[in-house]
Amino acid sequence: MPLIWSKPYKISQLLQNCHSEDQDWPPHEKAVYLVTRLGWRTKPSLRSHPLYIGGNTGVSKRFCTRVGDLIADLYGFFDGNTGHHSGGQSLYWWCQENNVHPGDLHLAWATRRPWCSRCAEIELASLFVSEWENRASAGLLNKNRPPACIEHGLNCA
Repeated sequence: MPLIWSKPYKISQLLQNCHSEDQDWPPHEKAVYLVTRLGWRTKPSLRSHPLYIGGNTGVSKRFCTRVGDLIADLYGFFDGNTGHHSGGQSLYWWCQENNVHPGDLHLAWATRRPWCSRCAEIELASLFVSEWENRASAGLLNKNRPPACIEHGLNCA
């Protein structure tokens, strides 16, 4: 089954509305996330300028916390080796180099049924690259390939 997407939220608006009952919030578990330069309507594509994909593998209920780690480091709340999220730090440096405010990036998350965190990350990566080695040409800042799913036999090409 394909990924089921939240709408993409401009990060500044997500943070501004964090106390609003109407604001969707990342789930505690069983989801993947995507950071893009631009928003989209139904599902992301290369036109939305994907920058970073991620999730948290295993059965941890830290997905929302992982997104928080990403945002903290994206805004520069790290020093030396004290950061929590290498992707957030990569995005921070990308924003610096490209003169983009971190709040202007978009964040969305997706789930799928049945859930398998590794398969979901592979499916997400496959939206943008057919071969992982081509990730930089697609604009992805990820350093590591999504881990292979031993249970279902999927691997990010």
